[in-house]
Order: sequence, then structure tokens, then C-alpha cells
Amino acid sequence: MLTIFNWFRKHKKVAAFCFYTWAAIIFGACLMPGKDVPSLSIFQYDKLIHFGIFGLLAFLFLFLFRNPALMQAGVIVFLSCTAYGYFVEILQGSGITAGRSFDHYDALADAVGAALGVTIFFVLKYFGDRKLRKKT
Repeated sequence: MLTIFNWFRKHKKVAAFCFYTWAAIIFGACLMPGKDVPSLSIFQYDKLIHFGIFGLLAFLFLFLFRNPALMQAGVIVFLSCTAYGYFVEILQGSGITAGRSFDHYDALADAVGAALGVTIFFVLKYFGDRKLRKKT
């Protein structure tokens, strides 16, 4: 995992492509008509999916920063991903997609997922930086 993480850190353009593609996939999937979305209401898998997709979004977003710091880039990414998730929920509730509605718990799952994505990024960054320092 650390090897892949460090590879993404060196290949910012690939990371940027992955981030923008993932953001577009989220946007498209969340605005699909309700009848086209598989039912995942058992044990609220829907919330786990929101949690995971926004965790990955935040994680990928941090690669776009030159030298991300937790209190600057981490907060910016968390707030941006949370706002993006809330915006998508507002669009779902606006009536532009049939069979979809606004859900505060989905927005909360998006925010918690974004927080986890930021946390995982900085944990991996810490160990990646430590590994690089040991090599020199």
C-alpha cells in the first residue's frame, strides 16, 4: 500500500486524473434516476457506500497538493468534499432526478468518509516520509 501511495505522490498528473474521474463518477452515479439504482437498504449499505466513495475522493484530492499539511490541505479537502457531498444531496432533493431525495444521513456519511480519507492519507504520508528518511 505504501508503495502505491508513494508512486501517486510522484505522479501528480495521474493522481489528478484519478481524482477528477472519481469526482465525475460520483456526480453521475448520485444523479442517476432512483429506478436505475440497485436497492441497498439492507443494513444501510447505502451509507457505507457514501462513506467509502467520499473517503476515496478526499484521499485522491490530497495528492493534488504539492506538500500537503494536515491543518491546511487536510482541512481544505475535508470541507471541500463535505460541501461536494452536500451539494449532490441538494441536487438529488431538488427534483431533477426522479426517485431520489435529499438525505441528511447520506451527507453525514459523506463527511465522515472524507474525514477518514484525510486521516488515512496523512497516516500513509507519515510512514512514507519516515521510510524515505531511513533510505537517506
